[in-house]
Formats: sequence, C-alpha cells, structure tokens
Amino acid sequence: MPKQTKLGFTISYDFLPPSQTHDLLEVLDNSAFTHIFIPEVWGYDAFLECARMATQTENLVFGTGIVNMYSRSPATMAQAAASIDEQTEGRFILGVGLSGPQVVQNWHGLNYYHGSPMQRTREYLEILHLIFSGETVNYDTGTIFKLKNFKLRTFETPVKVPVYLAAFGTKNVQLAGELADGWLPIWTSYPEIPSLKDNFEKGIAKRQKIDNKDKEIAPFIVTCASEDPKAKYYVQKQLSFYIGGMGTYYARVAKQYGFTEEVERITRAWNAGDRELALKEVSEEMLARLAAVGPPEKVLARYETLRKSGITNPVVWLPVGCPPALALETIHTFQDS
Repeated sequence: MPKQTKLGFTISYDFLPPSQTHDLLEVLDNSAFTHIFIPEVWGYDAFLECARMATQTENLVFGTGIVNMYSRSPATMAQAAASIDEQTEGRFILGVGLSGPQVVQNWHGLNYYHGSPMQRTREYLEILHLIFSGETVNYDTGTIFKLKNFKLRTFETPVKVPVYLAAFGTKNVQLAGELADGWLPIWTSYPEIPSLKDNFEKGIAKRQKIDNKDKEIAPFIVTCASEDPKAKYYVQKQLSFYIGGMGTYYARVAKQYGFTEEVERITRAWNAGDRELALKEVSEEMLARLAAVGPPEKVLARYETLRKSGITNPVVWLPVGCPPALALETIHTFQDS
C-alpha cells in the first residue's frame, strides 16, 4: 500500500498500557500508517494520551477517537483541542461523538436526553466552529447551549483543528457532511457504503462555505490479519461484546444492516451470561461485511475494496484482547504491503 495513502490505527489501552506504547509508536511512525486514533471510554484521558504520544513521534497525526459531547462543554473541548494542536504543530484531529446512554448517564451522571442528541450535535459543532474562528462567541440560538461575550484567548486564530464526527443514520451522517471536516463511521457494512457516502455528500452540499477540501471518511474496521484461527475468535468476541454488552445502539446498527436474527441470538446468549455462545453467534456474513479478518492477503484486499468505494482513511481497529503476536502480525501486514 503506497505511503502517500492515508491509513489509521487505533491504540486501545484495553490490551496495551501506556507504558508499552513507546516501541509500538516507533514502528508505526516509520510505516504505512499515517494517523493514530485514541479512544476514550472510562479509563485514560484521550487528550492527554494524544499529547504524550505526539512527543514520541515525528510524522503521525493523532486524533481522539472518540471523545463524547456530554462530559466536556464545547468551550472545554475547544480549549483542549487548541492546546494539543499547538503542541503538536498541527498534528491533531478532534474526533467527537455522542457515545450512548449507558456511559453518559451511568458514568458521567448526565441526562443523555437533555435535548435531542441530534440537536446537541448540531449546536456543539456550530459552537466549536465559532470558538476556533477566534471571534467573540455569542450563541443564543441554541436550545441546549447559550454562550455570550467570550472568545478563545492566547492562541493564534483561527485555530485549524479538523473536527471529525462519529455518526450513523441518515440525518446524523448528513450532519457530519454539513458541519464536520470528516466522518468517523463504525461498523461500516461494505454493501451499504455507497448509500452512506451519498448521505455524507448531501450534507457537504448544505455547507454555507465550501472550502474545496475533500472531507475525510475514516471508518474504524475491526481487523485481525492472520492465518491463526484465533484471529476470527477475537473479532467475533469484539462484535459480540458491542452487540450484547454495550446497550442497544450497536445492536440496532447491526439490525439495520440486516442481522436481526444474529443480534437476537447474540443478545440472548449474552444476557444469559454465556459469552462463548454469544461470540459463536457472530456469523460468517457478519464477519465478511462488518470486519476484516483472515489471511493477510484477504485483509489487504478488503481494505482495497474500501478505498475503491470512497473510504479515504480506513482505521485498523484491533479487537480487544488481541494478543501481541496477532497485533504485530496485523501491523506488519500493512507495513510490508
């Protein structure tokens, strides 16, 4: 794969603690990978880790992948993003999303449905743009946020931080095209990419100012490249966890892609406490459409298909629990291609 093409990687501390990332970053910084996305769940702070890792590299662009739009106000989010963008000399992407009711309500203690989630997204992105512009922010049209007579201090403005939105569903994807610089899909079903991309482009057409810059599409693809049968096992485990154990959002996404029966079986097994059965209910078709797993040549072909369909920056997302040997084999699959 030519190095001029964009290729992302997500570093998850579920299987690799910060103390062990130095050598990995050195490998990634001198490989085909161009972007690193750091997730934030209920452990390490994604902003701090992006800043820390950036000091250990020269070429990689770092992004939050993702931080939620509830636990930080738009102003706090903008301050953090501007700080890291300055520190990294422009090697930073702000990836934001809604997360879900379980995390927002049970971890952060906030009302997920205070205003509609979609309205929150629109207001949040509009405010970020205003703050980054460097102008005095007077935002009085919102139903969730109202800001008055403040502006971003000390930074050289405008702050040019790309903002990527994690979104699914027709209206949300259109919103990503309208108000964000990039779109972070999750579980992009390969046959549905053309219609999803069409919604993104409809949103771009609504932009008040077209800057002639291509908007990035950077889906997180659960990936494990190896002949080892365990590769399939860990990918199935990842998909079953998100469908069965992460509330209703991911289950609903999988159902909308046509996997209703599989979702019901996975959920039933998960709720019964049978994790092994739940992962076995992840069908071959689900693996073929929602992931990239198997021999290296098969995985590389899958990524080439993604690029041809209009994906500009696919992100390699190793499954949680993936052992170091399989992780390195997957990395070298892309590094050596």
